[in-house]
Amino acid sequence: MLSPRWFTYEPRFRFTSTIEPDLAQLALGSTRERERSAERLGWFDLVIGGVDCRLAVTRLLEPGVPKDSLQIFFRDLTTGEETYGLGRYLDLEEAGEGSYVVDFNRAYNPACAYSPHYNCPVPPAENRLEVAVTAGEMTPR
Repeated sequence: MLSPRWFTYEPRFRFTSTIEPDLAQLALGSTRERERSAERLGWFDLVIGGVDCRLAVTRLLEPGVPKDSLQIFFRDLTTGEETYGLGRYLDLEEAGEGSYVVDFNRAYNPACAYSPHYNCPVPPAENRLEVAVTAGEMTPR
């Protein structure tokens, strides 16, 4: 049985940011044959480890997913090494006044990291970061 592992908490991977609006309908790839219907609400522009990063903010458009459930599906330089090969997910927390907490310490593996029976969204190409995000969940062992 696989067990989760986590990087040590790093305050430098926690941000508060606003979304730059840019609404678009998406068909995200998935780990199964079926695409996942989603919408991009906009972008976060962050500086992570000295690197300018732009991340698409996504909401899945599927039954049972709350309208206020916003996520970032991402890959970084740890993907396939210290972290799961597909990438990781990050649920966003509203901070008030249009701001969101973007805390990579809370980044987690998709369910398919633990079982091949899940249909997990694949992080979009624009969310491939050229920096190592050594925060959040690591590859399970």
